[in-house]
Amino acid sequence: MSFWRAPILKVMDRTDPKSRTANEAQRKTVTHRVGCVSYLNAKPLIAGLDDEPGIEVRTDVPARLLADLESGDVDVALCPIIDFFSSAHELALVPVGAIGCEGPTLTVRLYSQVPIDQITTIHADTDSHTSVVLVQVLLAKLFHIRPQIIDYEAREQTAQGRIDVSPQAMLLIGDKVVTGSPLAVQYPYQMDLGEGWHELTGLPFVFAMWMTRAQTMLGDLPAQLAARLKANLPQRLLIAERYAKQHGWPSDLAEHYLIDVLRYTVGSRELEAIARFGDLAREIGIVNGPREIRLYSGASLP
Repeated sequence: MSFWRAPILKVMDRTDPKSRTANEAQRKTVTHRVGCVSYLNAKPLIAGLDDEPGIEVRTDVPARLLADLESGDVDVALCPIIDFFSSAHELALVPVGAIGCEGPTLTVRLYSQVPIDQITTIHADTDSHTSVVLVQVLLAKLFHIRPQIIDYEAREQTAQGRIDVSPQAMLLIGDKVVTGSPLAVQYPYQMDLGEGWHELTGLPFVFAMWMTRAQTMLGDLPAQLAARLKANLPQRLLIAERYAKQHGWPSDLAEHYLIDVLRYTVGSRELEAIARFGDLAREIGIVNGPREIRLYSGASLP
């Protein structure tokens, strides 16, 4: 599979005629625009992709990638899997790469000051759509509770415009779980959402997957993404060493995470898990109506 890496930002003087000419020439040569997260977990999918001719990689937080895709700003995006079910647009899954796990994920975690079955409110990291829905599914099915979900800007520790450094329960995702995890003595009750899903279903979980608008013609892009992933999977140790410090991770933990914890390929069990997640999200009233799993016609399962 084909991976892309987060682009290196170059500061250019946009008032310089040479810079403007270079920017215009670059835009004319771009044939595919790819949207992805900048987290460590996406590096095996994207490392090296922006060096390939004709591909422009744009990074954003997971929660904003759907808007980028729906607006046409990108042709394909690594969207949170819940977006496939909740989008007002008809989307297609491109099964040439995903971010998933089978068991603990290490970077999607619920922290609570009270026993989990006593949680009444959760301050949920707004960077993710899928994880916010997944925590509600797990709490409804495993603990029979439906806490109030409060949007939480985890980096600034604010909710509803006010500082809140010690909420009853918090859902954190991504690098923040490693670099900004609260003290266990304050939050002794915790749940890894990947582990909780596996306990509930026995299936892997897919947090994000390449998606496109249903009528978009991607040409050779799925094959490029697939080739990049195939090239990068054997290089995960080097990728971890390269990006761990940049993301604030201990190098040994980054290696374990990328090599042993995460799953990047999509097969029948992953598609089964995606369908099951959509069914459960509908069952508890988070998404409306059924949506059949639709694969992009130009791609097939490995």
